[in-house]
Amino acid sequence: MTHETKNEVFIKYSFPTVFSIDKQDKNYINVFFPDIPGAVTFGKDMTEARFMAKDVLIAMEEYLKITHSSNLETTKKNFPNDIVEIIEVDL
Repeated sequence: MTHETKNEVFIKYSFPTVFSIDKQDKNYINVFFPDIPGAVTFGKDMTEARFMAKDVLIAMEEYLKITHSSNLETTKKNFPNDIVEIIEVDL
């Protein structure tokens, strides 16, 4: 999806994102993107984890242009014990 703002064109990237409680330190939430190898981060709570997830997507901008997003429901089935959400960024 694209949209324009004052002569700038942005592309919206959306990816299923897996959030799981760290098994060794339950005070942290691990975050990863099954569709993007190596794209991992963490946060102290869901708000911080979501923020960090968007930050990772922004850092992976060039990779996002050559990959595609999996289906959310399929990702949820593959990670039944974790929280799975769509994270979006405009680049």
